[in-house]
Formats: sequence, C-alpha cells, structure tokens
Amino acid sequence: SSHRQHRQAANVRERKRMMSINMAFNELRLYHVPTFPYEKRLSKIDTLRLAMAYINLLKDVLNSELDPLVHIESKLRSASSTNEKVAWNISDLTARLSWIKWDNLGIRYFNNHRQRQQ
Repeated sequence: SSHRQHRQAANVRERKRMMSINMAFNELRLYHVPTFPYEKRLSKIDTLRLAMAYINLLKDVLNSELDPLVHIESKLRSASSTNEKVAWNISDLTARLSWIKWDNLGIRYFNNHRQRQQ
C-alpha cells in the first residue's frame, strides 16, 4: 500500500538522520572536546555542555593578552573569590583542563612557559 511505502521511506530517512547525528556526536567526543583517557562515553547533553564550555574557554583565551594557562588560573581564582561566573567554568571542563592538547591549539612550551606560536 502507498501509506506503508511512505512510512518505510520515512523510517529510512529517520534512521539516516539519526546515524548522521550520532556520527557528529562521536566526532565531537573523540576529536574536539577534552576527555579523560578511558572515560565512558559522554551522553549527548553532557557532550554539548562540555563543547559549549570549551568554546567559551577558547574564546576567552583568544581575547586575553596573557599566557593561556596564567589567564585560566587567574580567572578560576578570581571567580572563586568574587563569585563571578565564568561561562566556561563548569566542573566537567575544569576537571579536564590538564587533558587539553594545547600544542594542537598552537600553544607550545618555552622555558616552562606556554606561549602562542607565531
């Protein structure tokens, strides 16, 4: 019947759409947000929250003139002492800060200080 064919076609489209969404989430988890080695797979909502916080952190670092790690540490210190809310200061991200691959972001070590590559 025609209705059945339309339903099957709609089901196929929905499966493809969900596969595409799931592939995008997997890519986001694997390559674009900091994760702990061997941690269980983050849920979609946790992945989105972590990605948003990470994007806000990177924007904050780009807008700062300070060394990235100095800037992050000073923001975390001032936020804890003044109750100032920093958009990226969520426990899921702050716990993962040491796992960020800074060199992949163009930041490298020089004399125990991290600097942006020119």
